[in-house]
Amino acid sequence: MQFLNECQLKHEIHKQKIQQYTNTTFYDFKTFKDVLKLAFKCKNSKTIDIILKNWSEEVNDEIDWGRKTKVTNKTEEYQVHSLHPNELIMIINIGKLLQEQYKMTAELAFILSFGLVHAHFVFEDTAMHLTVEDIYNTLPKTFQTIKGKKEFKKDFFIKGTSKEIRKILFENI
Repeated sequence: MQFLNECQLKHEIHKQKIQQYTNTTFYDFKTFKDVLKLAFKCKNSKTIDIILKNWSEEVNDEIDWGRKTKVTNKTEEYQVHSLHPNELIMIINIGKLLQEQYKMTAELAFILSFGLVHAHFVFEDTAMHLTVEDIYNTLPKTFQTIKGKKEFKKDFFIKGTSKEIRKILFENI
């Protein structure tokens, strides 16, 4: 299995003429929507859009809580809606592993990998969080089932802590 690397991502960013690429820049995750759609070939082309919209709504609730309790700042609020290029690479590589090795659907692989990366690198540094159930609920309603939610919760911890996924998450740190 060949994973995506930073050079390939840099090339894609330049091709899209987004902004000057640097590996210290955080980008609004909607910037990478087309890249995510290519990496996670969902049956419906709008699924990634729906998941990202649902994710934003869930995170906005956390941002509102953080403002009311004064435990978050503008930097943390920005960080929750942004991705570092290395985080994007991790999401894509974890998703690829989940789809190929664990035969997970593209939709589930996306939210699981997106949730894992955020849990380790975004929520860990902020006072904000989403529960595993909140992450599952970012799936469009047509994909959600009671059995699927139970399986997702189990996968989040069992597959999410597997040796292969830990290697993707922490090999460059």
